[in-house]
Amino acid sequence: MAQAMKIVCVGGGPAGLYFALLMKKQNPAHDITVYERNRADDTFGWGVVFSDRTLENFADADPESKAEIIASFAHWEDIDVYFKDRMIRSGGHGFSGIRRQRLLEILQNRAAELGVALAFETEVDTLERFADADLIVACDGLNSKIRSDHAHAFRPQIDVRTNKFVWLGTRQRLDAFTFVFKQTEWGWFQAHAYRFDEDTSTFIIETRQDTWEKAGIDKMSQQDGVAFCERLFADHLGGNPLMSNARHLRGNAIWINFPRVSNETWIKDNVVLMGDAAHTAHFSIGSGTKLAMEDAISLARHFAHEPDAPMREVLLAYEAERKLEGIKIQSAARNSTEWFENVGRYANFEPEQFAYSLLTRSQRVSHGNLPLRDRG
Repeated sequence: MAQAMKIVCVGGGPAGLYFALLMKKQNPAHDITVYERNRADDTFGWGVVFSDRTLENFADADPESKAEIIASFAHWEDIDVYFKDRMIRSGGHGFSGIRRQRLLEILQNRAAELGVALAFETEVDTLERFADADLIVACDGLNSKIRSDHAHAFRPQIDVRTNKFVWLGTRQRLDAFTFVFKQTEWGWFQAHAYRFDEDTSTFIIETRQDTWEKAGIDKMSQQDGVAFCERLFADHLGGNPLMSNARHLRGNAIWINFPRVSNETWIKDNVVLMGDAAHTAHFSIGSGTKLAMEDAISLARHFAHEPDAPMREVLLAYEAERKLEGIKIQSAARNSTEWFENVGRYANFEPEQFAYSLLTRSQRVSHGNLPLRDRG
């Protein structure tokens, strides 16, 4: 595979853009095109979170884009847990947030600078048009059409979780990753919130399906549902409204159940899955974009380290490496997901005990590791 290739990336999210720029950087003779159904400046999504450890991988892969990403970061060390009229703070966690659109802009500009062709507002209905491509990377998201069209080959398993959640934003400036738990007459609601630029924060609200229905949100308009959440979390919004950037969706369709995606295989001939098309990670551990971009780093690295290997060998090595990492993340995510699906189970805890249970829920922060992060 040392010769130049024709590479097609279907999906212009972080995975597709990052893989394209890394491969073009590796060999400028590669003919690489990224196809994206949306416009370059569409603003779906709010902030993206990365751990300090993830940033080290970006530095090794492409220092130039890493420098721009870091310059756009909001950084925090603390996690604030609000429960039973108390706030418990834990430090030493080391995370950074960036506006999703800013991340895409950085990757788009870097890819274009290196000579990657970017085709926006382009729907890919069939792969037949790419019959002359050496490699097709399917990074078209958790509702991947390529994965769906070739389900007989990829054999996806999709586990739709029980809680409802909505992804909103606010101008309230938060200085820590913030969890807020509200007990209501209908049941528990919880917010996962963090700042990702100078004046904007992501504000995800989650609740059980039966609680969502008892509160009547299933019958509300989109605007009324957001207003309901504003009233519920008013004491944490500082007078700022909650904002939705999904007005293209009707009614309460902005509330969704999280789909946990995995696949029996990621490879079909010269087509390979990447990012959310291959595996998803629940938002409560904030690793979806991390997984996607590290997929891109892995596949590009395998092409660099095995330049003369047959295509299938390279793809199998990538699949083996990233499947293993995906299993680790999804295992932690399952623990975290189930914790939030059963918040009522911990309702009788004292605030300190509740916060400790929350912080160690995924087992990525262990009982031994937490005191090292925060002796207090």
